[in-house]
Amino acid sequence: MDALESKQPQTALEINLERTRAVVDIPSKHRILMDIVRNHYGVAKRTEELLVELHHPFVNWEFLLTQLKGLSVGNFYDFNTHEQGLSALKTFADIYLTVIASAGNEDIRDDAVRYSFEYLNTVLSESGNLLQRNRKLFNPFFRSLIELSEKQGDLLKKSSGQAKAIARRIMESHGGTDLQELARLLFVALKATYRYWLTQPDPSLWFAMDGEPQENREAYLALISPLSHAQIRSLIVRLEALELQTRSEEDRLALCLEMPDHGQIANGYLRIADALEKSSAFEGHQYLAKLNFLFKMMGVAGLSDYQSAGLTEINRCLGRALKEESQQTVHEFVKNLFRLLKNLSLQNQYRGSIIDCITTLAREIFDSNDHPLVDVFINELVAFGFQHPDLQGSTTEWQIQVNPGHIQNIRSWLEIISLKPRWTKKLLSALIINLKLRGVFVRDTDLLQKDISRLLNSDILPAYNLVKQLLRIFPVFFSEIGAEGELRTISTEVDELTSRNDRLIYFLRKQSHVESNSRLVSFMEDIFRYWNSGDKGFLKEHLPVEVFREIRASGEYFKDLHQIFGKLFGRIRGDVQKLLDWDEERISGEIESVDGVNAREKERARRMIRFYQLIHRKYYHQHTDILKELEISCLIDPSKIRSLKHTLQRKDYYKSLKVVLDMLAVLKEKVLSPHKTDYSENIYYKRHIAAGIPSMYGTYREEKFEAMGLTFRLESFATMLFERLEESLNLKFITKSTLLKIHEYLWLYIKALELEGLATEGLVAKLRYITSALQVRQFSIDQYIDIFQFIAKGIQDITREYHIDAHRSNLSVIIGRMIGGDEWEDDAASYPHKKTLKPKDQKAFYRHSESFVRSIIASAFGLQVLDNFVNAIIRTLSAELEKFKDNKKILNLVMSYIPELAISTLYKKNRDADNPILIGNKAYLLKELISYNLPVPPGFVITTEVFRGYEGVVGYKHIYRDLKRRIYREIRELERITGKTFGDPRNPLLLSVRSGATISLPGMMCSFLNVGINEKIVEGMVQTEEHKWAAWDSYRRFLQAWGMFQGIERNVFDELMKSNKRRHAVVKKFQFSPEQMKELALSYKDAILKRGIRLLDNPYQQLEHAILDVFASWHSEQARIYRHQMHLSDEWGTAVIVQAMVFGNLNENSGSGVIMTRDPKASSRDVAIYGDFIFCVQGEDIVSGLVETFPISEKQRLFERRESPISLEIKFPEIYNEMVRIAEFLIYEKGFNQQEIEFTFENATRKGLYILQTRDMVKRETDKVKTFVGGRELEKSFLGMGIGISGGALTGRAVYSEREIEQFRAQDPETPLILIRPDTVPDDVGIILMADGILTARGGGTSHAAVTIPALNKVGVVGFNKLHVYETEGFSKVDGKTIWRGDFISIDGWSGSVYAGKHEINADESYKVVL
Repeated sequence: MDALESKQPQTALEINLERTRAVVDIPSKHRILMDIVRNHYGVAKRTEELLVELHHPFVNWEFLLTQLKGLSVGNFYDFNTHEQGLSALKTFADIYLTVIASAGNEDIRDDAVRYSFEYLNTVLSESGNLLQRNRKLFNPFFRSLIELSEKQGDLLKKSSGQAKAIARRIMESHGGTDLQELARLLFVALKATYRYWLTQPDPSLWFAMDGEPQENREAYLALISPLSHAQIRSLIVRLEALELQTRSEEDRLALCLEMPDHGQIANGYLRIADALEKSSAFEGHQYLAKLNFLFKMMGVAGLSDYQSAGLTEINRCLGRALKEESQQTVHEFVKNLFRLLKNLSLQNQYRGSIIDCITTLAREIFDSNDHPLVDVFINELVAFGFQHPDLQGSTTEWQIQVNPGHIQNIRSWLEIISLKPRWTKKLLSALIINLKLRGVFVRDTDLLQKDISRLLNSDILPAYNLVKQLLRIFPVFFSEIGAEGELRTISTEVDELTSRNDRLIYFLRKQSHVESNSRLVSFMEDIFRYWNSGDKGFLKEHLPVEVFREIRASGEYFKDLHQIFGKLFGRIRGDVQKLLDWDEERISGEIESVDGVNAREKERARRMIRFYQLIHRKYYHQHTDILKELEISCLIDPSKIRSLKHTLQRKDYYKSLKVVLDMLAVLKEKVLSPHKTDYSENIYYKRHIAAGIPSMYGTYREEKFEAMGLTFRLESFATMLFERLEESLNLKFITKSTLLKIHEYLWLYIKALELEGLATEGLVAKLRYITSALQVRQFSIDQYIDIFQFIAKGIQDITREYHIDAHRSNLSVIIGRMIGGDEWEDDAASYPHKKTLKPKDQKAFYRHSESFVRSIIASAFGLQVLDNFVNAIIRTLSAELEKFKDNKKILNLVMSYIPELAISTLYKKNRDADNPILIGNKAYLLKELISYNLPVPPGFVITTEVFRGYEGVVGYKHIYRDLKRRIYREIRELERITGKTFGDPRNPLLLSVRSGATISLPGMMCSFLNVGINEKIVEGMVQTEEHKWAAWDSYRRFLQAWGMFQGIERNVFDELMKSNKRRHAVVKKFQFSPEQMKELALSYKDAILKRGIRLLDNPYQQLEHAILDVFASWHSEQARIYRHQMHLSDEWGTAVIVQAMVFGNLNENSGSGVIMTRDPKASSRDVAIYGDFIFCVQGEDIVSGLVETFPISEKQRLFERRESPISLEIKFPEIYNEMVRIAEFLIYEKGFNQQEIEFTFENATRKGLYILQTRDMVKRETDKVKTFVGGRELEKSFLGMGIGISGGALTGRAVYSEREIEQFRAQDPETPLILIRPDTVPDDVGIILMADGILTARGGGTSHAAVTIPALNKVGVVGFNKLHVYETEGFSKVDGKTIWRGDFISIDGWSGSVYAGKHEINADESYKVVL
């Protein structure tokens, strides 16, 4: 097997030479010829070739005979004058006798006899003074011929003339030659001639012209009498009587010489044809009488050597008749001629001559340039009929039995069409119909390519579409004739694998080599079906009876292949042609997966499939390996091919189609060029191992032919691209953006139709309606439907004109003949338009005509795909109109929705979508960071395009499915980038799903982290050490977010956290062990399920739910209140950002934080990062203010009087330095405003750092803030420091709930109220608005609260870590001091100071720089 695979493909010539190479030993008796001419190089070389061929095991008798005649006659002098000349001449005579005795082909034997007589005649005429010596040749040669004739009775049937010529010359130069053998030879030859002619048709019976009077018949019989069988029989009697007479040999020879020989009898037919033309008995129709006789003469096998002369006479007769007939009678002459031909065509032996005559008649008629006469001729020709292939299976010599008139008829009609295509459209149509309905069979050896080249070099432009319809039918658009290259190599190898012992594959291989043709495709498909099913009935039509009987559905050549193809057929669901799409890797993989099968049989199966792919690609217009074909062809500019490769790699089907259509335009220009192109052929005729089989191989080249073949393959490719283009549009729904693309794509279809040769003016006018409509704002969907229906009608008009009307008149004639020509009226040949079908045949007629029309439309380039495209558009638009007929608002949303703008990836630029309006400010800045190669988790954005059309998108299943498909495609890309798989427990991809509005609503909308997690995935994650704790913590976080969005209060989860901390005696949650964190997470899950809330475990359902929930949160109460307070429109909407999760909760070396690029309370504009971070948390903890944080820098820690010694700068210096670098890069190098940046780090190195978000720091003008009056009392009441985030000094009552706020507002409306909370969440925005200030135990200066509270113009201090809040009980504690509801408390929103009691505030305000 390896040896086979290492072979390079061989040409048929190389393989044939290899397999027919032999060591030839020339016997000594023949070497005399070489010895005589050894000094004559050219003669010596040809003599050696002659003798080598004579003794070769695979002798080519035709070649040998040609060499023999050339040497024995042409070089007679060289051999005759040598001293051993007589021996040489005897040797030549012996070789002639060898050929006569051994050649299997009758024509070769006849030629050998004729050449031998020419050789003897040369001996007699050229021997000179050596004639007497050479006379010794004759009698032995005569005796041998007589003996051979006795064995082969008809051997001398055509040689009586040559025998007479020899006899005359011998008698003239008597010279003492014994005449007895010569007389015997002449008697034998004449008798063979007469007996042979009695086997031929009796010409006295040919007279059968309708309406001829008796005297004309008698005149004919008088003329034909010398050639009648009665006369021939009398000659035999006369010869036999002469043979018995006791006369001298010389007298008997003289009498024999007076008797007619074969040539005289044959020439008599031509003389009688002339006599008929001149006979007064046939005046007025003498040409028809003569042609009738000539046609019948052409069907006589005995006159085969005179066919050329017969055809010449037919041509001359037709030409003279057409010239001599008047304008009034010439049409009738043509009709009568076809009637005559019709009668003759009933006899098969005349069909070839009739076709030749029709071709000749066509030339004469077209030369007259008489268009009406041409029309009459073509009408008659179409009605006359066509020679169908009538396949009868294969012979044991691998040849398919076919009607020989079929290919001759094709050639004839092609030649006639080529005379003037603009006048022969009806004939073009008739040929198309006949071949489509009754089949076409062309062998490689027929070289039909030449006929097609001639057609393409005629003026086909006026009939270009019909020419393309026709040429698509022919399976001949290849340049390699026979089995060449890889095709020959692999077909040989698959046979050699069983040492040629599998009779089925041996027969297939031989047929592919000897008589390659398109039926090999169906043969191989049926072999596969047989191997799959065991039903050898599939093979019956392909094999001769002798081979079919030997095929067994069992044994070593079937059993394993049955198993292999049983599995393969399951893969392809019985559709054999699906194997064409399999590459070598797929083929090998599928076959190797079959167990228990012999390795040899696996290899046979693999090579047979490859064999099938190659043979199918050869004969049919496939686009497989189209790029390779383009590169080889030299017909297309290489830059165009490179461009096509580039667009295909990008899967840009629109641009790919534009390139392909441009290529097709170039090819069309070449095909239609008025410049005539020459063909070149390099054809080899195989040394016939199987005698008499016309096997050939080689190459055929001609530019227009190759351009048309490449056109068909490119059209197949373009059709596939059109289908891909339509699929890319997703016509399950249509929006305005879809219509824009449809409009753009339709012009490609128009170009395709123009390339097909179809007139598109009407369609172009309708298409311009869409051009105008797209510019009208209020153009209705009803109007678009109308336009597309106009276009559909235009397509129907084109279809009718080019594919129905073009064939209508011919269909009735041709199909009528198919279903019973005898039921047509007698004048059917002349008046086809008058025919009517009997009722019982009408059903069959319409079935055949519909089948034809469907087939021809399906094969037209661009038409079917355009029709399907337009009808799909109409169906979808109509469905949308029906679905939303009662809700025009949603219909308008659907129509205005642009699905291409629905998604924008973070890691690729999108010119159309990359703006803050569509992707939101958060995503817009993230894409900027990515463009600077800063570390941002990969992801994508579901844009505000979805939000704006939300009801239409989510409410219309087709649009929603399209959105999900786009999202899933992005997930696949995230999987590729991260190397993780969404939903795979072994290596799961988890996602964050967050809002991303153009106008920030900090903390007001929901976010989901760890989407895609479930208990099974957690169990998979904990198999790695770094996720043992983090996996359960991430699951806990997801469960809490899920539950809270479903309405569970935060307190439920806080209580579970507190109780678990107490139980396990931990202060911080990162102190839980992995098992304890698992217990906590499952308690969250149990809490959710106990409340009847459905928990989705499917990652994709989680993702869908999270995305919809984020969109829905735009309309949440807190978001609405915030927008109202900030005077923002509800129409802005939000995008949704989906990113791969990064984990700050892996361990104590991971964390999350937020920095500001400058100190918010400093006046300097220089970068000095400030903010909060904490380790072992996820980013949402920081911005939500739910945890106690640590400062970023040491300067900040000292300024804020933080008790903990921890800062990012000290604990994670590499992260700190990288954040400083990023801040300086953005501010100093990229010119950003001062930024607030969220980040997460998975380890303590810069490689573990990720930027989650950046936004401009909120800027406020320099303003005056209130301060407390200083003094001892104020100092004594100092409780501690938090983080001041907004406002200045404020003193007021402590409140813990909305009810308390309402109560104290009613009692003491002038006194400020300070809301005390452990933290703030977005839901608190309403209650924050009711209070005047807020104090929280947790949260940093960068939390959402720190952004929201200033925006709401409230005084705020956050992150007061000493504070312990018991909000349900209505009190809090600081260092043992209790602050009850209603107690006075004071806070400084600038410094972060917190004081117990009520304190005086300065009347004057100080200028401060605040955020």
